[in-house]
Order: sequence, then structure tokens, then C-alpha cells
Amino acid sequence: MKKIFLILLCILCFSFIFYNSSQNANVSNDRSYRITNDLRNFYRKLKGENQRSYTKLPTNPRDEKINIFIRKNAHAFEYFLLACVVTIIIFSLGLKGRYAVVYIWFICLFYAVLDEFHQLYVPGRTSLVSDVLVDFLGANIGMWISYFVYYVILKKFIRKK
Repeated sequence: MKKIFLILLCILCFSFIFYNSSQNANVSNDRSYRITNDLRNFYRKLKGENQRSYTKLPTNPRDEKINIFIRKNAHAFEYFLLACVVTIIIFSLGLKGRYAVVYIWFICLFYAVLDEFHQLYVPGRTSLVSDVLVDFLGANIGMWISYFVYYVILKKFIRKK
């Protein structure tokens, strides 16, 4: 039952990534700018300044850089979550060590490449090698954190019982 739940969770991660990459450029940018505006308003609220209303387009080059930063981090975070789930699945199947790392890398990198290929056919979207690298970086961080949690924290907790 646990393995079925984990596999369904992995499929949910794949679907979430696919859904986000299926959004056309206008919808995707609108979402990013909304997050940028929310962060800017949160910062202004902390400083005690007046909040401004949402604008679709960046008002200055700094906003555009923040938007790109948010978009790249969203890419990395999606694959961070995917790698965490895939790592747990691989561990539950009994694979550990070097072979597990290779399988996790392959699954995450393969899906990142497929995701970028898929974006070629979405209006206004582009396929970038840098996005695959950002996705793979997020997957690596997720995998290594999952490894750390499993081998250092959980194993130590299990030994104490």
C-alpha cells in the first residue's frame, strides 16, 4: 500500500510539472509577475511603505531579474520535490548506494529533457538547456537531502529504538 501511494505521489509530481510547462507564455509570466508583486508588497509592508497594485509587466529591469530568479527557482523546486519522491520510491524498492543514485539521476534528467521538449510545442514557450541544468540541479539537491535524511537522521533514530 505504501509503494502504491508513493508511486501515485510521483505521478502527481510528474503531472504538476507537465501542467506548469503546458501553460502558455502569457499565463506563466502572469503567474510569475504576480508572485514578484506579492514579494515586493511583502517587503514594502515590512518596511512600512504603501503597497502597490499588481502589474503584469515589470516596471524596471530589477523586477525582470526578480521574475527570472523566481522562474528558475520554481523549475528547481519542482524537480527538488520530484527527486525527493523518486528517492523514497527507489529506497522502498530496496535499491541503495551508487545504483540508486544512477536511477534517480536518470529519471529526473530524462523527465527534465522531456519537459523542455514538450515546451517547444507550447505557444510562446522556449526550450532551454539552461532550464534542464536548473532542473537537474534541483533534482540533485532533493536527492542528496533525501539521502541525508534517510542515512543520517532516520538510521540514527531507528538505532536508538
